Amino acid sequence: MPDTISEPVTRELVLLGDAAPGRRGDRTVIAESHVEVDIVSDEALARCIDALRASDDRLAEQPDSKYNWNLTWMERRKEGGGKVIFDVVWYDEEFFDAKKNSYMSPEHLAMYTTIGADEGALAVSHWRKVRDRLHGQGPAAGPEARRRRAPLQSAP
Repeated sequence: MPDTISEPVTRELVLLGDAAPGRRGDRTVIAESHVEVDIVSDEALARCIDALRASDDRLAEQPDSKYNWNLTWMERRKEGGGKVIFDVVWYDEEFFDAKKNSYMSPEHLAMYTTIGADEGALAVSHWRKVRDRLHGQGPAAGPEARRRRAPLQSAP
């Protein structure tokens, strides 16, 4: 057991995404990806949130999008930087299977570097929604949970 108690963490809600009233429409969530990004400085934290807000604005204009951001939180550290935590909700099974690991693409890796996330700063886990057998709701897919740390390096 540790000798000291950690400082309390305060989470600030910065985006609603799919949780915004009317945003989901009649789409059904079939899977979610949970993302945590460790950010090294306050400036990098601001760049990360700005990038997510810009992307969220684009997604809000696409009512037929096959995915969406969901609640996005920010935790600040006293010494600077912090953590950005968000989920991606997926509405299409094939699209999810094809795109769930796009966060590891050279374009995404270059973006993380530009934002200011260090090597290994990104953790992602994927979850498929399991059918609610009692109420017959949700897709029939089984659970999928994976956690990966994406290597952050400059794109060629």
